[in-house]
Amino acid sequence: MAGYYKLDEASAISSTMRFFSLGNIQLTDNSGNILNSVKPSEFALDFGYSRKLTDNLSIGGALRYINSRLVTGDVGTGVVYKAGNTVAADLGIYYHGLNEEGSGLNWGISLTNLGGKIGYTNDAKNKDFIPANMGLGLSYVNSINESNRITFGIDLNKLLVPIAPKATGVYSTDSSNLAEYRSMGVMSSWMKSFSDGSSITSSFQASLGVEYAYNDQFFFRGGYFYEDKSRGNRKYFSVGAGFNANSFGVNISYLVPSGSGVTRNPLSNTVRLGLVFHLSSEEY
Repeated sequence: MAGYYKLDEASAISSTMRFFSLGNIQLTDNSGNILNSVKPSEFALDFGYSRKLTDNLSIGGALRYINSRLVTGDVGTGVVYKAGNTVAADLGIYYHGLNEEGSGLNWGISLTNLGGKIGYTNDAKNKDFIPANMGLGLSYVNSINESNRITFGIDLNKLLVPIAPKATGVYSTDSSNLAEYRSMGVMSSWMKSFSDGSSITSSFQASLGVEYAYNDQFFFRGGYFYEDKSRGNRKYFSVGAGFNANSFGVNISYLVPSGSGVTRNPLSNTVRLGLVFHLSSEEY
């Protein structure tokens, strides 16, 4: 759930609340013995501010509180878990380069989830990095006429978290390597993510998309997402449509099935629905 309020013609404040429940999950030990069941959930609350510096250039930032409740209490292993809490920040810059006809180039750069580590026990040494990210976006808008517009876009995202050390099979070595990895400072980890042994091309996620708009009321969209196998191996196409009225809007998308067996995208056949409500008709 998100909303914003314009303070004046050049600035606005915003807030976003997100909650995600993973449902009921049954835990087991390494031998397959049944342990307790858990109901993991994720919660985040954002407060943001954005300002228009010129007719074309804007900047923005947000602060975020994160509550990650993956496991709580003793699940049968003797370790007492608790909810993880941390804070993070987002920074962004956006350039709007459309001409009077509505055609032109837009671009943006964002740094998101810049924040402290998160832990699920009282052991301060066992905290992990949150998924800080650097994003680059570019779109070209071609306004064919007053009623028809087509937009092409590309997004590149780089996870600012270094790859964790690979397991060697030797307990003492693996424990030492993991302890050294977790002792790394947050800012150092952002820099290390560019020199952690992975290639530049494999460390980026890429998204391509196209949108056709008719009369700013009907929208038809298509896209493709790519992720290297070393980072998750997600690859899928998506299609969608949208409708915009005076007081509300509806958007729907569908993730086309892709892959097979272990490479099958777990989000295949997912339908996403979005609703937008325009609470004020005032324009600046």
